[in-house]
Amino acid sequence: MSKAWREIRTRWASLLRDGPGSHFLALVDQAVVSGASFLSTVVVGRYTSPDQLGMYSIAISLLITSTNIQDSLISQPFTIRLNRPLGTQAEHGGSSLAHSALLSAATFVALALAVLILLAGDADPQILAITSALACVVPFALLREFGRRFAFAHMQFAQALMLDAGVAGIQLAILGWLGWTGRMSAAAACIGLGAARALFGIPWLFMARQNFSIRLDQLWAAMNQSWGLGKWLFASQLTVSIQAYATYWLLALVVGTTATGIYSACMSIVLFANPMLLGFGNILTPKAVKILKEQSGAGLCRYAVRSSFLLGAGMALFCGVVAFAGEDILHFLYHGKEYEGQGATIMVLAFALMITALGMPASNALACMERADAIVWAGLFAAIVNVALALCLMVKWGIHGAAYGFLAGSVIGSAGRWIALLRLAPSYDSATEASLTGPDNETSMMVCVLQRVFRDTDAEDWVFERLDQGEQASVYLVRSRNGKPIWRTHRSLAVKLYKPAMAPNFGAVRAQFEAMSRIHAALHGNKISGWKISTPAPVYLSEWPLAIVMTAVPGRKLNLCLEAASDVTPEVLESAPRAVVAAMRQYWWINSHIHGDLDFNNILCDISARRLSLVDPGVPEEQPFPENITTHWYPASHDLAYMLYCTGVTVKENVGRPRALLRKQVFAENALRSFIETIREHGEKRRLLDEVQACAQHHLDGLASPWSVRGVWRALVKKIARRRIGLVLARLRNEMDRMGGVA
Repeated sequence: MSKAWREIRTRWASLLRDGPGSHFLALVDQAVVSGASFLSTVVVGRYTSPDQLGMYSIAISLLITSTNIQDSLISQPFTIRLNRPLGTQAEHGGSSLAHSALLSAATFVALALAVLILLAGDADPQILAITSALACVVPFALLREFGRRFAFAHMQFAQALMLDAGVAGIQLAILGWLGWTGRMSAAAACIGLGAARALFGIPWLFMARQNFSIRLDQLWAAMNQSWGLGKWLFASQLTVSIQAYATYWLLALVVGTTATGIYSACMSIVLFANPMLLGFGNILTPKAVKILKEQSGAGLCRYAVRSSFLLGAGMALFCGVVAFAGEDILHFLYHGKEYEGQGATIMVLAFALMITALGMPASNALACMERADAIVWAGLFAAIVNVALALCLMVKWGIHGAAYGFLAGSVIGSAGRWIALLRLAPSYDSATEASLTGPDNETSMMVCVLQRVFRDTDAEDWVFERLDQGEQASVYLVRSRNGKPIWRTHRSLAVKLYKPAMAPNFGAVRAQFEAMSRIHAALHGNKISGWKISTPAPVYLSEWPLAIVMTAVPGRKLNLCLEAASDVTPEVLESAPRAVVAAMRQYWWINSHIHGDLDFNNILCDISARRLSLVDPGVPEEQPFPENITTHWYPASHDLAYMLYCTGVTVKENVGRPRALLRKQVFAENALRSFIETIREHGEKRRLLDEVQACAQHHLDGLASPWSVRGVWRALVKKIARRRIGLVLARLRNEMDRMGGVA
């Protein structure tokens, strides 16, 4: 593929993902889904009896309910926290997939129990058949919906469209075949729907498997996070349902079922706008998440306003069509004198739907800010107003009064959501930005980060203790005042909080977060040469304020231990380097990644407890190694060279402390020696030492030395370090030569 063609394809992909094409694809996708649902109902109704169509409709309503529950509790929280995951992106996706699987299993078990109860009660065979079919279909329906929402979350609208178009085509083909061959029934239709979803859902899961990494130790924490937001999203969905269906119930009680039927017919005309609204809804949340990440609360408000104008324009056009032809469409679809004179009712309902659409962007923005509780309270107040006014007005004006009550509830609900957004967006910004200007800005940032991890915990319950401070970041220990576990069984957590002025880019910190996850999986809990190895487990990655939350590990910096020498015996200087290298060998060979920052400040040591902790795996700055440096023993050679380099350049710290310097050199030399002893061939040992020397020299070359006092000092440090490194490598080469290269 030529470079020009790749560039054209990239530009078109970007346009379809982020530009107007994304709106078009989202609308087309929803049209495909809604159209397939409508045609499926028509086919089932045409080839079966009304009672079979009724059972099919009930089964479909249960499927929709289950997918709505998954959307509220799993898919929407996944999308909203896409840029603030618990773990890596793959682990975030894996946790959501596992939660979806658990929901599928729970739904299947519930329906299977219902089948057993029906069998024991000698129920109608048709009801038994449709319940059994539904139990088989639910897992595949939830899988398809999860794949669809996963694509929307990553703004891969073309992928979602292909998935939905394939499902729609197979689904209609199966239903057509069932009807043509006389095998159509409610249960058979459900099985056909499940088969279509399985035929596309399972291959999608296989092709997308690299996007999912399921860690059992993270599932409970991820479930708690998802539930913390999902419960409010689910509650907001309930308030919307109450507002939408309360009018039907009240009409049946106050006016009669005939009035309810007429109102339902009028509403069915208005709901022709649903594909457009649902299509916009599919794109609003992922785009709002992206805007919030890039532009914070103020940018999110601007995006919500633009989206409202766009939705309002589309709904205004729809209302114009309804005003012109709504009553004629009603008469065409529904015959009878009862449906005459309902043009005003249809128009009021259409206007109410337009007002509801205007509130959708505000609702999505609040959800992305993780303030779905505001959506719930606005929706609950709207439902109360709707019920109260509809009850009063329908007594006098019947169906027209019910429509005006629904309109009033829609106005209150949309206005409440916008008021909440405009009020909360500035406070969202201040929580992440303005708080950084206070006298205790690091504490404010810590509170901001931890409130995202533990939403239901009061900041006054936390105690902060600074463990370390560097140029780029500070490390804090966090524990609860009452001494209870703060996360799972851990009584404390560590937070690496980056300083805004000196922080690296987010991609580098995310890479460090992922490296921490890899090294924890490979090494934590191992016992080597009498030393137990510990590594922190990553818990949460915060983009703003930039921070990594992780589990705490024991020990103090090895650098300090070697300087104090209180318990550093010759045995410790012999066994501890061997334990470090033996542990790192597992990581080097299994993951083929370097630690990147393996020095004495990133090795914690508790000599009395025989504990070694490897912390802060780094991602080196973009300083590519020259081509003349071989990588035959990579990544071990690069990490060992970096340890040797760091030992060589520590000059000021060791002035007047020759014994401390000697212990550090012995530790680094023993670490390199222990790795050499794992190599059998003399030539390979030589090659390793040459590679280590070349890597260390490359690090030394990175010490710039301009003509200044600082430059003169750096030149002196380089000369001292080169001599120290050369002496260590020379001793090791002499040892190999004396032993004749025999390991």
